[in-house]
Amino acid sequence: MSGTVRLGLRLTGAGAGPARVRSLTVALATAIGTLVLLVLAAGARAEQRTGAPAEDPGLRWLLLAVVLSVALPVLVLAATAGRLSAELRDRRLANLRLLGLSPARTRLVAVTETGAVAAVGAVLGLGVFLLVRPLLHGLRLTGRDSAPTDTAPLLLDYVVVLVGVTPAVVAQASLPQRLDMTSVLRRARRAEARRPAGWRWLPLLAGLALCTYVVLSPGGPDDRTVVVAFLGGVSLTGIGLLLVTPVLVHVLAGALVRHGSPVTTVAGRRLQAQPAGVTRVVAALLIGLFLVTGARAVVVAFESTPQYVAADRDLHEGQRVLLDGTQREAPALARGAMQQRGVRAAVTLPHVVGCADRSSGCVDAVVATCAQLRQAAPDLTGCVDGVPMWITVDPGVRGRDDLPWYASTGDTDLTHPVASFPAPTRRLPADAFELLSPLQAMAVVPPALVPDLPARTATDVLVLGPPGRTLADRLAYGGGYMMAGDFAYHDFVSGLRALVWGVAAVILSVGLLSFGIAAVDRAVTRRREVVGLQLVGVPPGLLRRAQWLEAALPITVGTLLAIGLGLVCGATYLSLDDGRLRLPWTQSLTLATAAVVAAAVLAGLTVLAASPRLRPDLIRTA
Repeated sequence: MSGTVRLGLRLTGAGAGPARVRSLTVALATAIGTLVLLVLAAGARAEQRTGAPAEDPGLRWLLLAVVLSVALPVLVLAATAGRLSAELRDRRLANLRLLGLSPARTRLVAVTETGAVAAVGAVLGLGVFLLVRPLLHGLRLTGRDSAPTDTAPLLLDYVVVLVGVTPAVVAQASLPQRLDMTSVLRRARRAEARRPAGWRWLPLLAGLALCTYVVLSPGGPDDRTVVVAFLGGVSLTGIGLLLVTPVLVHVLAGALVRHGSPVTTVAGRRLQAQPAGVTRVVAALLIGLFLVTGARAVVVAFESTPQYVAADRDLHEGQRVLLDGTQREAPALARGAMQQRGVRAAVTLPHVVGCADRSSGCVDAVVATCAQLRQAAPDLTGCVDGVPMWITVDPGVRGRDDLPWYASTGDTDLTHPVASFPAPTRRLPADAFELLSPLQAMAVVPPALVPDLPARTATDVLVLGPPGRTLADRLAYGGGYMMAGDFAYHDFVSGLRALVWGVAAVILSVGLLSFGIAAVDRAVTRRREVVGLQLVGVPPGLLRRAQWLEAALPITVGTLLAIGLGLVCGATYLSLDDGRLRLPWTQSLTLATAAVVAAAVLAGLTVLAASPRLRPDLIRTA
């Protein structure tokens, strides 16, 4: 071991309080980053072993998006930790240069010092992961319910994580940085000349223009041009988010300086000096929130599918199971169903078929009264007794005045109609099909119009039970055809929703931790400036409020902008599927509130770090 490496190792735990705090913070940040990435690798390998990503390209993209969304903030956290106390470290390295060390040996000392601390943190994170890995049993990243119990990452995963996080810290530690107050004040004096350029708006405006084109375009998801425009719009909007945030911070800082109080003037001048300073630290957080908000809107499309709506209604409002039989079998099926615990009704619903002729399409109709329909769907409106009504419209038979109707059987006889009456002219509300699920009928016919149906007429028995998912299993004794809620699909969508919130929590936690570490470190480097201002008579309370505003404003602006643009891209996606789908406003507002409140709390911590008591040593260096 060379003397230079030994010197770097000796400096690892040496120095006064700030140096030791820096070492502990670097180790802790590296441990957290290692732990998060290993948990991510475990989940990804679990999904890969199911074989589902290989069969479904959409799941491969989803898995990749999850990995990148989480890995990016973690790497930013590692890089931020590597830049801690840059002024203190640079001063120490400058002293080594004055003692005669060459630039290469001085850099080796810096790499050794930070690398040793980062390696300790990585090993600590690895140890914690090995302890908690049994708790990851059945971890699922893409919401599938078939994940294996083995969540062990491959040896390659361990190597990539350990070799990825530690060098990220070391690489940042080896870069020079100028954070002395002279440079900062010099930048502040020419802040107006260095305002962010106007071209930064171009990617965002182009992205929003493409999203507008997608919303207004008559083409749907099958139109290649529309899909390319959507992908381009989302990409440009994400890039524009990072480029525009410093511009908005600079504009707000100028407004604070021109129209504010002394507190806002001090904060505004500091922000004008470095409008992009905090944005670089929270860039991964902003992109993560942007993607998570857009992904939550994508989940809305899954939550709006009929199979999810029906299964969710079964779980929370009441189960509906459809038993298939005939007019002869229906009474026995209904009696057997009513004997099951919790069953409140068994509605018998025969089926008839209306056909204009053999060559045209036929319409399947259920024979029921409005009372029976409301029994199945209490929220159903617009039903009129004695009148045929459409549930969904079939243009092939609409408006026929002499439409023949036949009993629905396995081999429907189209030579002997059971009745002849006009095709429906009225229609139930648009939500009737979902409300009456799992009935598979296009129309409803009053029983009075088809009084004499053969005994072999196909007849459904709609069994209504308590909320849950077990009624179908309890009714399976008959062995006949049965329709019930698609709970596997419901579990998949619920898993996607939980995944989005889980990724949001990780991104928010890691991103805010990076912001907190960087903000506190920047505040500590400004203690000399704060002490100098106090010595010339500036009230400490004014400085604390200015520091809080300076720390909170950029991340608040960036967070709200990221979530807002994520909603725009989410709305664009929903317009491809169904323009009537509603955005998840409540969840997005919850996410925005959590991010803003957490940023305000972390900004308060920077106030404590930047507001020291006046001590002789601080006065001498002010």
